[in-house]
Amino acid sequence: HLMAGDPDSKRQKMYRTIHRNAERILRLVNQLMDIRKIDKGQMQLTFCETNVVEFIADLHNAFVNFAEKKHITFTFHHDRLERLSLWVDPANFDKIILNILSNAFKFTPEGGTIDITLRIGEYPEAEIPLNQCAEIIITDSGIGINPSELDRIFDRFYQLHRTQNNIYQGTGIGLHLTRLLVQLHHGIIHAENAPSGTSGSRFIIRLPLGNAH
Repeated sequence: HLMAGDPDSKRQKMYRTIHRNAERILRLVNQLMDIRKIDKGQMQLTFCETNVVEFIADLHNAFVNFAEKKHITFTFHHDRLERLSLWVDPANFDKIILNILSNAFKFTPEGGTIDITLRIGEYPEAEIPLNQCAEIIITDSGIGINPSELDRIFDRFYQLHRTQNNIYQGTGIGLHLTRLLVQLHHGIIHAENAPSGTSGSRFIIRLPLGNAH
């Protein structure tokens, strides 16, 4: 109401800050509630067959303007796949991708790159059903993750020590919830740093094809 009715530009700036912080707190509360539901076995997922090419393209489009403002090259690669059907819970699958993308944008400087790649992978050595899976890989050219932290970043409340001035980042909630949601989708997620000589990191999500699982 104040934002709509007050013409004062200084106060409008303050209102926008209050609004952003309120949204941030609401997201955090919702994430905590999701984790609590999962802990108590009360998170009910509703799976349906979903074209993830279109689904991820919509999420990509939601970040395009932000990427342009930050001068980040942001690309969705799907190797000419027009359709790839996965059984997911759209409301919670969307949280998985958004959490990883939010992290990528947080840690990628202006002029950097962020890529989403969707592809089909076959891993005969993996346990069924992940021997045939869809892979979603989100790669950024940011500052990377300290190698000693790679095994811990999905732990609850673990804060990434991922800045050059040694300030801890985030709440340790988003990546933990992301892993729980991936697991509820019968999938796995892991992170790794870019090859030696380049900067950044990538998050790899594998979800089983079909619905036998």
